[in-house]
Amino acid sequence: MDGVVKVNKPLLYTSMDCVEEVKESLGIEKAGHTGTLDPHAEGLLLICLNSATKLVPFLTDLDKEYEGEAILGLKTTTGDRGGEIIEERSKRVSMEDVLETIEKFKGEITQTPPIYSAVKVGGRRLYEYARMGISDLKLKPRKVKVYDFDLLSFEEDEAFQRFSFRIRCSKGTYVRKIVEDIGEELGTGAFLSHLKRIRIGPFDLGNAARPWDREALIRFYMSIERVLSEIMPVLEISPKEAIRISNGNLIKRSSHKKGFLALTFKGKALAIAKSTGDFIKPVRVLK
Repeated sequence: MDGVVKVNKPLLYTSMDCVEEVKESLGIEKAGHTGTLDPHAEGLLLICLNSATKLVPFLTDLDKEYEGEAILGLKTTTGDRGGEIIEERSKRVSMEDVLETIEKFKGEITQTPPIYSAVKVGGRRLYEYARMGISDLKLKPRKVKVYDFDLLSFEEDEAFQRFSFRIRCSKGTYVRKIVEDIGEELGTGAFLSHLKRIRIGPFDLGNAARPWDREALIRFYMSIERVLSEIMPVLEISPKEAIRISNGNLIKRSSHKKGFLALTFKGKALAIAKSTGDFIKPVRVLK
């Protein structure tokens, strides 16, 4: 079974929990996901099966879209509802304040990964340092992109203010860090109380199966050919070209646009290649 399944990750499951559950449900030995979701987040995971694991880096690079909720006035150790409350602030803001602040987080922004994250430093995950009580690490800021960031609602009661939002961003963006930074910008503090990933590139949450639901996983399974056709141009090649590509050699093609493309032979995915404009060179042979 070579292809990709859309999984609806439940709350409190890790992404690797879902991978292992899918492997057991389908009786396969090799699988990998295309972008971690925190345990306290839910929603779409793309899990590649068997030889489709060669697609992982190309799917990981896709933009992500989320719906979430932030609570103002409180800060937690992890930046989400999984952490302990470490600060409470009484400052109140208006919906207009939130709208104005959200605008500052659109476009290219610089973000330092949160200490409770899976980023590796010195051979260890950041969350491992955090659990050891080490928090004074020098973390390198990185640039990410926020393409869309919309306020969906703003509510308040006697205790707290909260807002819900939808955000579309580049890979590697920590939404809970954005929420924390918005809280600091507003002066209220904030944490991410809910997060659901609803889209990865062209793939949405529709027909996503629970990782233990074997029947649904099989019913909505996507072939390698289908997945590749959704994320890059597809080029059918000749028998002679197929031999060259299978052996890792480039072929001459001057009519195709530059960039990644999927090469097929007799309708079956053969390789992912990169076009220079004059030549096409395989970067990942699939079969």
